[in-house]
Amino acid sequence: MSSLGERIRKLRKEKKLTLVDVAGEAMSKGMLSLIENGRSNPSMESLQHIAKQLGVNVQVLLTEESSEEMKKKLVEIEEEIHKAYHAVSLEEYELQLKGIQKELENIVNKELPKTYETARVYELTGRIYQNRRQIEKGMAYLQLAMNDYQALGLNHNVYKVQLRTVMEHFREHKYEYALEQLIAYKHEYEKKELLADPLVQIESDHLEAALLSGVGKYTEAENLLEEIISFSKRKNIYYLMDDIYRLASFHALLNGDEEKRQYTLKKSRQFAEFTENHDGLFSSIFVEIHYKNFYLKQHQEALNMINELVNDEKNMSMDDDGYFHLERGSALYGLGKYEEAYEELIQFKDTGFAHHPFDLSMMATADAYVALCLIEKGDQEAALASAEKAMTAVADLPETPYQHFIQETWEKTVALLSGKS
Repeated sequence: MSSLGERIRKLRKEKKLTLVDVAGEAMSKGMLSLIENGRSNPSMESLQHIAKQLGVNVQVLLTEESSEEMKKKLVEIEEEIHKAYHAVSLEEYELQLKGIQKELENIVNKELPKTYETARVYELTGRIYQNRRQIEKGMAYLQLAMNDYQALGLNHNVYKVQLRTVMEHFREHKYEYALEQLIAYKHEYEKKELLADPLVQIESDHLEAALLSGVGKYTEAENLLEEIISFSKRKNIYYLMDDIYRLASFHALLNGDEEKRQYTLKKSRQFAEFTENHDGLFSSIFVEIHYKNFYLKQHQEALNMINELVNDEKNMSMDDDGYFHLERGSALYGLGKYEEAYEELIQFKDTGFAHHPFDLSMMATADAYVALCLIEKGDQEAALASAEKAMTAVADLPETPYQHFIQETWEKTVALLSGKS
């Protein structure tokens, strides 16, 4: 259990302040040193000055630290969450999150001191609730975390939690609002911290780039992605780089920049392999399959790659109603195997994990392909219903080649029904 002086010293060092910085003109450097070493007790006036210099509430200095048991438990939970994010199946992931949630609930239902560990536990609890789609509870615990981080003057942590709340708006497909919130939080953070934490900056900029592309501001998104990559190289920090390069590769794909698409996708895959990020590696391979299938019309090659990936034992965790039914179905349609394509496509289901407009538009093409298969089967009315479903899904999303494909499919079904072709 630490003393008042030890807590002051710990906070001062965490904020990278010198004795002179904290002492200011209200007391001498020597007096502050005596307080930190427990050889002198400060008056309330001195304590208020120290708290002000440290950017925290006086109560924070007077509060006891978390117990060693609490600190140890937090480390264990962090490790459990890391393992859950690398689970081999969606079922195992959900099961592990459920167990972690129960552990966290046992902690947060007790009276806790206002410490970093408490704030972190609240943050993790909020994240777990979010990931299990218990949004209201999740946002409530994130707010508790923000309150405690603010009281401790931990602005980097406050901003990271704010990014989580922005991400929730993104998941709700409120792209414009999420971007507005992010910019507002970013300005507030930059006013408090002259020098941003590099990891926080990369996370923030990556989310901003995703949101910019989500509202159709493609050029701004691409410029920001280039800035993130340059910043990461300068700082020799490669946090989130598989995701960042993958988003950059998708922009290059939309722009028809083949050289850049190949380069950025290669980088994404390399970073995913280096960090042993199975999901990232899987996504990079999938983007290549999709490119061959949708853009190059190399349907047989795409189909071969799909089958190879599905048959690989390392990919036993692949969600059975994920993107692969769409890619396999569209490849079969391109090869003229309409009945097989139809049977494959109707198995496609939205897993609920995709929220970016690029992904949503891509998934909506499943109904367009179903419509094309139904045309071949002679059921034009059902084809129109499926085409209209696809049109509705992309109505409020920014322009992409997927929208063009869906529009063309809808026009084809309408023309057939009206007898114009």
